[in-house]
Amino acid sequence: MQPRCLEDYIKRADDLAQEVVNAWDINVSAGNAAILTTEFKALSKIACQYRTARETADNHRREFNFLREQDATKEKETRESFALAYQHYWEKYALVF
Repeated sequence: MQPRCLEDYIKRADDLAQEVVNAWDINVSAGNAAILTTEFKALSKIACQYRTARETADNHRREFNFLREQDATKEKETRESFALAYQHYWEKYALVF
């Protein structure tokens, strides 16, 4: 598996964030929360921040047919922040296998 450019991670941010949340849920349900790495916990936190910003933006789009600039900015910033964190995490851990 080759590393991808940041733009690839940004494009796939929704799916990648869902994967992180799913992995968190599976591990917590299995009783493995204590052995999750600090890096994975940080990635999970950023994924949740992105998902919250995305949900807020989506709710405003649906409810008001309008997106406030601050919501659009927050969504973009958290998406990029998550994508960068995911890219670093992937390159550090997943590519070793």
